[in-house]
Amino acid sequence: MKLTDNVHLVGGGPFSGFGLTSAPDSHVYLVDGGSEIALIDCGLGLSDSFTELEANIAAAGFDPRDISTVFVTHHHADHAGGVHLAGERLGARIAISADSAHVIEAADEKASGLAAARDAGVFPSEAKLTPTLVDDRLADGDELDVGDTRIRFIATPGHCAGHGAYLLTGVGHDALFAGDAVFWAGRILLQAVPDCDLQASHESISRLAALDFEAFFPGHGAVTVRGGDMHPRMAQAEIDKLGIPKGIL
Repeated sequence: MKLTDNVHLVGGGPFSGFGLTSAPDSHVYLVDGGSEIALIDCGLGLSDSFTELEANIAAAGFDPRDISTVFVTHHHADHAGGVHLAGERLGARIAISADSAHVIEAADEKASGLAAARDAGVFPSEAKLTPTLVDDRLADGDELDVGDTRIRFIATPGHCAGHGAYLLTGVGHDALFAGDAVFWAGRILLQAVPDCDLQASHESISRLAALDFEAFFPGHGAVTVRGGDMHPRMAQAEIDKLGIPKGIL
């Protein structure tokens, strides 16, 4: 699904996405930098769903094996569980915050939320993590080029520790890949997990609300290709009134 001249939506399950893949995957975005392509997040990593992801990439006119890097917003399994397949089947590098790298490398099913979601029946019983080497440990402000575009990592903890958003600049409209830091209409997602932090979430939203960009691409739900910077600012408006932004669920 082409969203802008250089961004395609190629994955996302039917519960909180567009049903492009069958597993409870987060949105998976493809960034076309001209001479190079990359993914933002990679879903839960169930084999059949990842095969659908590869087919969607091919249907968009790209060779999945040309994916250079998967930029992961955070270590929750619906966003990061597929990193081992991205490495094994696509040969892609894995980039994530330095604060989340240990979860990926240890395949920590508790820290990633996979064990709890599987026990609750949210994720299927076959969902598992595989230890995967992280190639690029990102710190706030780090920038990497994807062909003619540039991706800047913005530390946005709150939804979980180590969460990060990515700001895409260069050819075409600037775009924010917000992960689960903030969603359409300024909504947020707080969960009963140890590393979810409301105050940190508010501070991260304030960082995002200060940015100017056109396209807004969160980890789940509706996306916006124009005027996207209004969505974190809607959340900020609630915070400014000493309130808590509404939840996505």
